[in-house]
Amino acid sequence: MAKKKDTGLDYPAFHMKQFSVMDVQEKERQRIARDLHDSSLQNLTHLVHMVELSSLYIDQDPVKAKLELASIESGLRKVIDDIRNRIYDLRPMTFDDLGLRDALLNLFSLLNQDNKFEISADIDEIQDSYQGEEKDFFLIMIYHIIKECMSNSIKHSGGNRIEVSLKEEEKAYLIKIKDNGVGFDINEAAKKDRHFGLHVVEERVFLLGGEMRINAQDGTSIEIEIKK
Repeated sequence: MAKKKDTGLDYPAFHMKQFSVMDVQEKERQRIARDLHDSSLQNLTHLVHMVELSSLYIDQDPVKAKLELASIESGLRKVIDDIRNRIYDLRPMTFDDLGLRDALLNLFSLLNQDNKFEISADIDEIQDSYQGEEKDFFLIMIYHIIKECMSNSIKHSGGNRIEVSLKEEEKAYLIKIKDNGVGFDINEAAKKDRHFGLHVVEERVFLLGGEMRINAQDGTSIEIEIKK
């Protein structure tokens, strides 16, 4: 008998009670530090080198120096936008004003500004069982999990439709993101998961004590269960 082919990737469950808010904060700080080092700081270092090069051109070739300075200005604006977006992501302003559901719906509109995707959203206004700082972190982590999954589908799927849901059941919160794209090789993605962002989603699901399953044969489907 032929061995049944594995079509999904499972991640083990851990309970959030094993972690304090301080643990979550520290993990997020480490992740933000890695992201800043890999993007903004490297870009700034490159721009410093361009400034040094421009200073050499000023007397010898003023026109070339001006072109370099224009390129530097453009690069600096991109870095500023990147940092501004990262600051906004720490706690979206709409989060406080609108709540999680409307903040997510607003996010979907921003991610799909060119209307290349048909997005079907079924989002509950969840009433989580945590209080105070734990509640804030729980909701923000849910927001970022969904954002990362949606961003991956939009950037990498090659499809034109995404179904996303966040449902509250009696004993768990259920998240599902499914696209109609080309899918991908899960084992290869696990080796290069920085490209697909799986490591970021996995880390956040882990910290919330959740289980995650990915099926990438017929489009990509990500299902996450976080127990209350």
